[in-house]
Amino acid sequence: MSFFTLAISVLFFFSYGNRGTYVLQDTNPTTREIIERYIKARGGLANIKAVRTLILRGPPREGGKPGRFMARARPNYFLVGEPSPDRDFAEGFDGSSWEYYADPGLVMRTTEAPAAASRHTAYFDDALVNSLEPGWKVERIGSESIGDRPAFGLRVTYPDGFRKDVFVDKETWLIIADRITAPIHAFGDHVRTEARIGGYRDINGALFPTKFDEYVIATGKPLNELGGGWETIEANIELPLDYFSPPSEAKTVLARMLNATFATRMSPPDALSWYRDFRANPKTARIDIESGMNALGYQCLKNGAVETAVLLLEANVRDYPKSAAAHFGLGRAYRTAGRENDAVAQFRKALSIDPNYKRAADALSQSGTKR
Repeated sequence: MSFFTLAISVLFFFSYGNRGTYVLQDTNPTTREIIERYIKARGGLANIKAVRTLILRGPPREGGKPGRFMARARPNYFLVGEPSPDRDFAEGFDGSSWEYYADPGLVMRTTEAPAAASRHTAYFDDALVNSLEPGWKVERIGSESIGDRPAFGLRVTYPDGFRKDVFVDKETWLIIADRITAPIHAFGDHVRTEARIGGYRDINGALFPTKFDEYVIATGKPLNELGGGWETIEANIELPLDYFSPPSEAKTVLARMLNATFATRMSPPDALSWYRDFRANPKTARIDIESGMNALGYQCLKNGAVETAVLLLEANVRDYPKSAAAHFGLGRAYRTAGRENDAVAQFRKALSIDPNYKRAADALSQSGTKR
């Protein structure tokens, strides 16, 4: 007889390590019972909350690249990209979301979808532990198997309306998967993804997962680069107050202009004035800004400043008419603005300059347009 067909009155006993022995009195526990048993299986709420900071490092990557790095702290701080003078990218949340790109020197406080995604990542505790707080909602969504593991399904609604489906193993009472619907890239379609969660490790008396393998459900395509998961974990390390804040702005005239332009992105004339002055100033007019403007335009699009992105990237194409990347960037902006015919023209122009420019070819194929 399968687990699903056991009579409600049948008792089911199991144990998990030294967390104690649990008695399952029926096969249809309430939402509250599932959450309580999950927290108990992890070591109890007091032990979970006693972990105040975490520093996680992944194994080295191919080509001698260092492993991934993430730091977290209560209540809602996080950092990706280990602090060092030579890091080329970092992102985090120190009360608001930010991203950093060493080349061309962008230091941005993000908004719109990027900020929401960062805010969700910043929660120190998982959705079920957080669901004990006001503003969170949880409902049962039945049962199903994750791999070969029968699991209870719970749908968690965050305070801002975001939803995540969480699956709790019926034997261990630990979360073994979650599912979300979100764009994979800034301008991609919403897709359904599933993260398989495991590798629980005892950290100061509480279990924390170390493996998160995420896939697109429709295709099975893997999304993350964690490989073997987090290799080392340090807990309750004292961190300075500014640890989760962005690096200082690069001390270059180009970085100053790009950051000022981004800061005024919601006022297109103001943003464009920074660019125009930079090009008109004899001291800066000869500086190559093509890639910097492409990067800035992309970030403006991500953060909802579509009109500003179009204006800046149109100017970039006028200044660099032989750049396939500049034409592709403008095409992406036109597409985001709903100007599909103009977008296709720019993607084709990019390919006429560089027939091997794959991003432009992919952009054309998305709309079913021939080269």
